[in-house]
Amino acid sequence: MRLGVLGSTGSVGSQTLQVVKAYREEVELVGLMAKRASQELLLQARELRPRYVSCHEEPPEGWLSELPPETTFLKGEEGLYAIVEESEVLMNAVSGTDGILPTHLTLSKNRRLLASNKESLICLPKLVSQKRELIVPVDSEHNAIFQLLSVVERKDIKKVYLTASGGPFRNRSLEELKHVTVEEALQHPTWRMGAKITVDSATLMNKGMELIEAMNLFDLPVELLDVLIHPQSVVHGLVELQDGNFLLLASQTDMRLPILYSLFYPQRRPFPFSRKSLFELSPIEFEKVDVEKFRSVPLCKWVALMGGPYPAVLVGADQIAVELFLQGRIGFLEVVELVEEVLSVVNLKEPQNLQEVLHTIEWAYQKGKELAEVRR
Repeated sequence: MRLGVLGSTGSVGSQTLQVVKAYREEVELVGLMAKRASQELLLQARELRPRYVSCHEEPPEGWLSELPPETTFLKGEEGLYAIVEESEVLMNAVSGTDGILPTHLTLSKNRRLLASNKESLICLPKLVSQKRELIVPVDSEHNAIFQLLSVVERKDIKKVYLTASGGPFRNRSLEELKHVTVEEALQHPTWRMGAKITVDSATLMNKGMELIEAMNLFDLPVELLDVLIHPQSVVHGLVELQDGNFLLLASQTDMRLPILYSLFYPQRRPFPFSRKSLFELSPIEFEKVDVEKFRSVPLCKWVALMGGPYPAVLVGADQIAVELFLQGRIGFLEVVELVEEVLSVVNLKEPQNLQEVLHTIEWAYQKGKELAEVRR
């Protein structure tokens, strides 16, 4: 397998490389790409010796001289194009809207995409539907649904559920949520992730967006999709069947499990890391989402039904809203409120190509910034 890892220094990217190291003889590492020429990227390159290493900034003095002699440095999009061109499989673990171009390029080149960038799956619905057979979802929830749907017929499905831990504020009242601090929002009870996705998990915006992802990935109407709160984060997806049975996929909270499955799909490989027993994963419980406290979930369902420019607007508006919250300029509940405000003033056509998608996201980002200033 000729593999390229985009976003190699992030959480999913670095865990992908842990799996690669465990199966080194089966994987030819074409390239590593990250945002910055960090020490971590350099150490990855020195250990794994890919053909290419790439980032979007100029490396500091002496950085390039420490690369292995067989590794070529290419900056920015030149590196992205080279890695995609020479890879059979691409792990897109780039975070945020920066991951949209890599997804577009990977699918346009008919390479297999290991998809861990939700913004691109939300904003490129037509491309995703055209190239669905090339996509293996990596995020634990979509990876679980991907596996479950492979063993059922669509006509037998009554409901498909994505699970959410509920974040750090599951048991807080609406009044208490008004006073949530940035530090509190960044303390996720289960997963260790970047700041943006951690805040999205606290507001449940992340889970609402995952509904839109699932709709696009699996060609499911949003009416068949829902979210369940599952604090233990052991069950990653459920399918309710018409005959009353529930199928679920459960595993320990470890992203290397879906990464391993995605890398070698459709084959399965032994999990080369420590694993928990079934008894250690018990008990499990489920709760309904409190949509009064977490308005992001019904909001995202509305966006899914509306389609058109709204998914891309959602992405851009949420990006600026979370940034403003992290800067202390708006409160926790105002994150979703600001996204709702931006969505309420949309007067754009559905984007027809990559440039228009990016323009729509930027419009929403700037509109959110403008509306936030009015609020102050």
